[in-house]
This record gives sequence, C-alpha cells and structure tokens, in this order.
Amino acid sequence: MKSLRKLCLHAVLLLSMSVIALSSRAQSDPTGESAVTRTYALTNATVITKPGTELKETTVVIKDGLIVRVGKNVPIPAEAQVIDASKLYVYAAFIDGMSNTGAKRPENPERPQNLFTPDPPNEYAGITPENSVIAQLDVTNSSIGSLREAGFAISHAVPYGRMLPGSTALILLNDAEHPDEIILKKDVALFAQWIGAPGAYPGNILGMMAKWRNLYRNAEQDKKHFELYAENPAGLPRPENDRVSQAFFPVIAKQKPVMFNVDGVLDARRAMRLQKDLGFPLMVAGVEQAWELTNEIKSSNTPLFLSLDVPDEPKDAKEDDKSAEMKALEARRMEFYKIHVSQAAKLSEAGIPFGFSVGNVRANSVLKNVRTYIENGLSEDAALAALTTNPASIFGISNIAGTVEQGKLANLLVSTAPIFSKDAQVKLMFVDGDKFEYETKESKGNGRNTNNNAATSNDPLAGSWSYTLETPQGDQGGKMVISRENGAYSGYLTSDDGSPDNTMNNISYRNNELAFDFTIDAGGQSVEIVVVGTINGKTYDATATVSFGGQDFSMNLTATKDEQ
Repeated sequence: MKSLRKLCLHAVLLLSMSVIALSSRAQSDPTGESAVTRTYALTNATVITKPGTELKETTVVIKDGLIVRVGKNVPIPAEAQVIDASKLYVYAAFIDGMSNTGAKRPENPERPQNLFTPDPPNEYAGITPENSVIAQLDVTNSSIGSLREAGFAISHAVPYGRMLPGSTALILLNDAEHPDEIILKKDVALFAQWIGAPGAYPGNILGMMAKWRNLYRNAEQDKKHFELYAENPAGLPRPENDRVSQAFFPVIAKQKPVMFNVDGVLDARRAMRLQKDLGFPLMVAGVEQAWELTNEIKSSNTPLFLSLDVPDEPKDAKEDDKSAEMKALEARRMEFYKIHVSQAAKLSEAGIPFGFSVGNVRANSVLKNVRTYIENGLSEDAALAALTTNPASIFGISNIAGTVEQGKLANLLVSTAPIFSKDAQVKLMFVDGDKFEYETKESKGNGRNTNNNAATSNDPLAGSWSYTLETPQGDQGGKMVISRENGAYSGYLTSDDGSPDNTMNNISYRNNELAFDFTIDAGGQSVEIVVVGTINGKTYDATATVSFGGQDFSMNLTATKDEQ
C-alpha cells in the first residue's frame, strides 16, 4: 500500500505541528518538534550483542542516540520510556554494503551532436568521479523507510551513473529534513562499474579498461606535480585544477578504495586485474557468482559484498512424458541453483569475511533471501556477521556500529522471534537513537489461506475479496481475506505492490454494513485507517478515512468477492 503510505506521510508532514506529529517526530532539534524523550529502556530482552553471543533477560538503555548500558539490573533513567521486551530479540541493526538507497536518479545527460570522437563530454561518457552521491540524496525517497523496515539502519549509498559516477557515503536510514542529517560518513569509496556510454567512447569493456588506465596514470602524474609545486613552486608551471584527476588523488594515496559494482565472474576479474596493474585499494560488490572467485578473493584480501539477489528455485515441468533433453536441462538448472544458493556457505567455509549488498533487491525480500542462503549451508552466526560486524569492519566503523555494546550508536533491530526464523517480524527499529515501531501480526505460520473452505462458503462475508483503493497517487489493489471462527471474524489485507500484509482490526458486520480498521507505517508514524461500507451481494462499496489532528482524508474503496 505504498500509495496510501505516501498519502499518509504527506498528511503527517502537513500537520507536523500538531500533537500527533509532535509525538512521532524522531529528530533531535531546537524547533520543538522532537519526540518527548529520546531515552529508552528495553527490559528483559534476549540480546544478541554480536554473532554467537546471546544474553538473556537483559536490559538495553538508549540515551541521546547512544547505547549507554547493556546488562541485567542496570539503572534506568527516570525520563526513559520503558519497553517490556521479555518476548523480543534485540540485534545490532543491519548494514547494507551497496545500493542506491536514498538517491534520486538524475536525468540522462544530453546526447552530444558528435559521438564519433575519442573524447566525448565527461558527463555523457559517465566519467564524473568528482561527483558524490550526496548531491543525489532525497530524504523523502521511500527506499529509506523500506530498507529500515527490513532491519537496516545504515546503507552504503552509491550514486547513479555510468562508468565512474562519483563518491559514495554511509547514510543513516532515518527521517530527516535535509541530507546532511543522515550522512554518517562521506567519501567512503570511489564508485565504479562497467557501464559504457551509449554509442560513444568508452562504450565497451576494452574501451573502459583503457580509459581507466589512462585516467589513473594521468592522475598519478598530476598528483606528483601538485606535491612538487607545494614543496617549492619556483620554476614550475602552476598545476591545472582538473577535478576528474584530483578525484583520484586519495585513491592513489590509498586513503580511499574503489568499489566496483560487479555481478558476473568476468566483470569481477576485470576489476581485480585493474587493481593488480594500478595498485589502488579495491572492494567488489553486487557479486552474484562468487563461487568461482573464492581463491582469488582470499589471496588478494579483496573486501566482498555478496548480492542478495537470489534466484527462485527452478520448478520441473509437469509433463508426464519428458524427453531426455528436457530432463537434462532441468537437472542443469537445479545444479546451477544449488551452486548459487550455497556460495555464501562456501565463502564462510573459506574464511572470507564478506558482507551483503542489497542492490536492487526489494526490501521485503531481503530476509527471505538471507534465509535461503542459511537453508543451503550458511550458519546463522555467519549470516548475522555478514549483515553487521563484517560490513562495519570493512567500512571502518566497528567502533560505532555492528554490535550491541555500550558507547555505540543506538542502531538496533528488535524482532518478535530469532531474526532468521520464518515467523520473525521486525517490531521496532532504532536508528541513531530514534524509535520506529511497526505493526506485527500473529505468527506468520498461522495457516492463512486465501482459499476459504466449504465451512465458510455460504457466509456472505468470509472469503477472498479483490479490492481497489482510490488514492491521489493512483489506484491501489490487493486482496481482502476474511475468515470466521467460533462466530468471530478476522482478516487481513494484501497489496499488489508487495507491501507487508495489514491485519483487519475491530471487524464489525451488521445489517450488510462492514466496518473495520487497520494501521500502516507512514515514516515511523503508526496511522490508523477506518473503513466503513455496505455489502450488496458480492460487492462492497466503502469509504476509507485517515484522521490527523482533527482533519479527515477520505478515499473510495470498492471490492468484489472472488469465486470460491
């Protein structure tokens, strides 16, 4: 229900001076919009302080954005909001190794009139190492909230672009008014990828590798010139201020790595070959075929972020009479799938401390894909390390993130069950000490089924309904699934856009009038939507109302009962 979330978030922002918005604000600022307290105590929790270390009945105290105490019987500040976490699990929040989270894709550069030149404009050629992802950050970008809800507090944000888009940054997945508020660390790496300029040089792999060497060697000479001029400018020409060349200076000085976005084996080896020839520090991310790179990665100590883009398990054709060729093809597909999903375990067994990169994977698929790696040999401790301690170490932030320890940033994930179990749900997120709460349902293993049985087939309400919600951002569709047990109705709403299901609360059905409510998360604010309407046969015409600070926003909701 992304459209509805956007509408609610917009309404929250418009009414941010109201009491509701005041209580939901998570920023610490002098405007009077801050939360009532930024001091919290999670009591009697099961705390996984780091991979392999678990503390029972433990209290975690958060104050001013930091973890100030972890232990049993610790003093709790008087101003703290006490949260009973006796049935909850507390982890260090996850760290994403590479994605465009928070970045807004810029418009494509204008196509130059003369493409047949060895030196097209840098912007079109995609050679903009002097740029930074910070210029592309948009704090209203929905990817920030989506990734946070999946358990992440920090993302290594990379810029959009082609061959050399610019510098990266570590960002906090927080609600903010300005990009500066979410930047944890600037200039983390120089981002690179094998994406050439359409119809121009460098447009292919050979051209890009040649261009890389040319840019790097020229930058080395320019750097030497700058250093000599700085020591004694007498008799030396003044160095040119070439921003492209100067962007390589910290890379040449080994103060800043190059992160290459590579998926296939060949792309990874090309990046590693460049590194070997030129000598710069290297990271590889988005890797999808690491099983063929294990020895090279280990021998070179190249930091690696494995892609969380996991293929679906192949399904065999249901034909009774399969040809030998078809059977062989299915066997090869399954063999490749098994190699792919077991590669994380192979990396771990080889002693390679890898991380995970979200890339373009949908946030609500992240945990499912990590579980797939676990089901195929990766230990839960190794999976947790790949999401916490390993990326913290690679990015040089282990002193402030990656574990639940006193003095570190209050970046915490609080779940309803051990995080890698199938019924685990994110209940709370703390990002830089700011609290975000999410609706959770009963165990996801409760046997929900959109196909109701014969016992409810004669009930005018029970069953699956296809609904359409008319929002200002466009129509939103999904399923409204209602069941009846012991005379009481229960139900939930699904969404065609892949958003999490929403439980239908307070279902009332009398004299053909159906009313219920449900809640959604709108930028960390839990918002209630009340739906009231009339059922006429197999159709339902209703109004969905969102209320903020005494003002109502209404939308039409219609539904048709599916054939059972």
